[in-house]
Amino acid sequence: MGVAAVSGVLVRTAELRQVRDFAQQVRAAPAALAIQGEAGAGKSTLWRAGIEAAEAAGHRVLRSEPSASETDLAFAALSDLLAEVLPLVEARIPGPQREALEVALLLRPAGEEPPAARAIGLAMLTALRGCLSQHPVLVAIDDVQWLDEASREVLAFALRRVTDGPLSLLLAARTEAAADPLTVGAPPPPRDWHELLTALPATAEVIDLAPLDLWQVQNLLPPDVTAARARLVARQSRGNPFWALQLSASLDADDSQVPPLARTLTDRLARSLSAEAAAALAVVAAAGRTGLPEALAVLDHLADPAAAVDEAVLAGVVVETRGRLSAAHPLIGAAAVQSLPPGRRARLYRRLAGASANPERYAHFAALAAGPGPDGAVADALDAAAAAAHARAGNAAAGQFAAQAVAFTPASDAAALVRRRIRAGELLYLAGEIEQSLTQLQALDTRSLATEDLERALPLLVDNTELVHGDPAATAIVADAVAAAGSDPRRRALVLALASDWIYGIRGGRRAAATEAISCAEAAGPAAGPALHRALVCLTVAKVFAAEGLDTGLLDRAGRLEADLPALRLHDTADLHRGLWSWFTDDLDTARAALRRSIARAREAGEDWALSLFCCYLAAAEELAGQYRAAAAALEEAGQAAAGYDWRPSPWHVEPRCGLLIAAGNLDEAVRLADERLPDDESGPQSTRCLGASVRGKVAMWRGDAAAAVRHLELAAGCADQREWADPGLRYRTDHLLAEAYVTLGRLDEARRIAGRLREIGQRLDRPALTGDAARTDALIAAAAGDLDAAADHARAAVAAHGRSPLRPEHARSLLVLGQIERRRKARRQSRDALRRARELAAEMGHRPLLDQIEQELPRVAAQRTGDELTATERRVAGLIAGGATNRDAAAALFVSVRTIETHVASIYRKLGVRTRAELARRLPAGSQ
Repeated sequence: MGVAAVSGVLVRTAELRQVRDFAQQVRAAPAALAIQGEAGAGKSTLWRAGIEAAEAAGHRVLRSEPSASETDLAFAALSDLLAEVLPLVEARIPGPQREALEVALLLRPAGEEPPAARAIGLAMLTALRGCLSQHPVLVAIDDVQWLDEASREVLAFALRRVTDGPLSLLLAARTEAAADPLTVGAPPPPRDWHELLTALPATAEVIDLAPLDLWQVQNLLPPDVTAARARLVARQSRGNPFWALQLSASLDADDSQVPPLARTLTDRLARSLSAEAAAALAVVAAAGRTGLPEALAVLDHLADPAAAVDEAVLAGVVVETRGRLSAAHPLIGAAAVQSLPPGRRARLYRRLAGASANPERYAHFAALAAGPGPDGAVADALDAAAAAAHARAGNAAAGQFAAQAVAFTPASDAAALVRRRIRAGELLYLAGEIEQSLTQLQALDTRSLATEDLERALPLLVDNTELVHGDPAATAIVADAVAAAGSDPRRRALVLALASDWIYGIRGGRRAAATEAISCAEAAGPAAGPALHRALVCLTVAKVFAAEGLDTGLLDRAGRLEADLPALRLHDTADLHRGLWSWFTDDLDTARAALRRSIARAREAGEDWALSLFCCYLAAAEELAGQYRAAAAALEEAGQAAAGYDWRPSPWHVEPRCGLLIAAGNLDEAVRLADERLPDDESGPQSTRCLGASVRGKVAMWRGDAAAAVRHLELAAGCADQREWADPGLRYRTDHLLAEAYVTLGRLDEARRIAGRLREIGQRLDRPALTGDAARTDALIAAAAGDLDAAADHARAAVAAHGRSPLRPEHARSLLVLGQIERRRKARRQSRDALRRARELAAEMGHRPLLDQIEQELPRVAAQRTGDELTATERRVAGLIAGGATNRDAAAALFVSVRTIETHVASIYRKLGVRTRAELARRLPAGSQ
């Protein structure tokens, strides 16, 4: 019953060749291969063959073989991967990162604060790069579905950042097998390990191990097995190599029937192993993987523990790899443990717990021994395990231990139950398990919580509810908390600060709630510092919403509080809010500076979600300024930060990408992206509908479809009203576009109302972009009414105002409108001057739709010339064409459309009396090419 007998590899020759070829190659860039199949399909044997090929080729192999019992033990696999190489590369790892890694791997005691996950990830990245500098590297993980989450996250972090070098990733993963007697009824194997594949830039190769056919089964079995018996085995085993071998070995010579699959393995183990060897196998299998001393300690009730282990090894059911014992095959281990009667199995887990010095392993086995609970002692052990895992940044394991502690806590111990539910909610949130966190917090009676408990539980409950169930559900919780707040100033400060939140706060009452929350927090003193900080930020936002401008004094005060507060999430800092709301209120210099500081903090913390989001904010600010190259660079960094994750992009990720597509002239693609990611769904969030409608409305304006623009922009305005967004910047600068569309459709009174509101806000807040918007709308209204002189005055005012603002696209648009109006006034020179300035600005920015509109206008005001005199633009075009440039080349060089070049070429040929490019080259004066 040796390990070779369960492989099936000899009949999977094509797969074997593919694995070996992959493992021994030396590549310039990282690559991955995943071997997938049900338990017993031969994955591990192929995986080991890949390791042998890599080692024979001189590669450094980092390997791990996790087991099901290790999935909740943080960094177990990471310890395996680095066991042999850490002494070789630790000198390369900077001190703080090395200390964080050593805490995670239990190589040094934890400090007062958990190590930063980014520090551990960077240490792993440095270790990988150190290995790559010396050898090609193969990272090999068998049964990757059991990889603990902490190890997976650290490894994925490092893999995302290894963009070149001879790095290979070889994974073997179990897929569901509904008919397997040892897994039937169990949940399907986890698939989170796919994150490792997507972390690499290249698409991974995948080998799906199909069931063996009859010919393959017959070739797998011993040569004396008859064809008839092979058919029985193939049918009963469903082509699974492991079960085919077990069934074949279980048959007697005169058997005409194949025994039931469920009995095959357990009966074989019972016949071939002594009771002592079976006990040794069960200990090794239940422990997952263990060292010999630990196994002997658990088996000390036997007369000769070492002999029992030796017998299991010689029988081929236990193997020793790199100093650790494990079952020869996961199904052998599962059968050994499952075949134990419940009482003996519980005693086995108690012995394993007693031999475990690590609080996490102790709690794991103590919980298995105790059964479903409740059990106060086990709850205490799980509580300690959660604290130990959190202390070394294993938040996923910590969250699961904390949730188990809740389940084992007796209902009679109400105080412990409350404390543990809150802690489980916090740890599960840190692990990204939002719904599990919410489940713990929803079980709390928030009205009866002590204030200090409510301060921890309520904000997290509301945030998680908003994420999972949306704004209205979160608002309902806040409203209930306000009703039950009572008169205690500290408690009122907390709930009123939540009631002032700009997302789920109480509609119509946010500002009053923030104001009262600040007063209550001041009365409550330093203990209410977090509530005071939140209320100050929320009052700032409420003022922006109401078009009162950005109150930097409130943000300054909030910023000063942050040094004395518990660690804030990056998107809650006063500086991030300074950048965000400065962008919305047209102060782009302040916005850039604050957003870049926030981006730097997110990079340093390794918080890729925050980094991606903050880069998108910066991109949107750069687009307002017409800095499209800078916006593209910010979006590129956002994409790199999000690479390898399966996040669904938020609306704030999508809108600036649509803006960049519009500026590039890719209007169809902008609409497609908006329809896909910002759908007009009445049941969806109003902010998403608003953003999607604004994108579609802007595209319709550039296409000249005023009716469609009005339809989309009115929807955007309605959604903004629902969100109480009065500031035009918060409304994504669509109000002036709606007014201009109204003018085109002859709805002048509606346009006047919008212009009046824009002018009032712009003058009150000294925001020249808004006064420019209003003046340009007035110009269009006057022109539509036939008063061209008044229209020109308004257009010149718009140009002046937008020239003082940082919004260069609006400056260029106002120059275009001025040029159009001056042309209608027959002021050709003034029109040409305005249009040329507009073209220079649009060309500098690279705004294609705007350039096209300007270039359509320019020929209509060209100066009257005689003979063969060319304009300055025509001379440049002629020089390019005569030098061999195509029309497309010339268009790209001059940042104009091909159609404009064609118009210029026709004019050049007519003026110079030529018909071909060769004639043009001869006709041009020397030196003009």
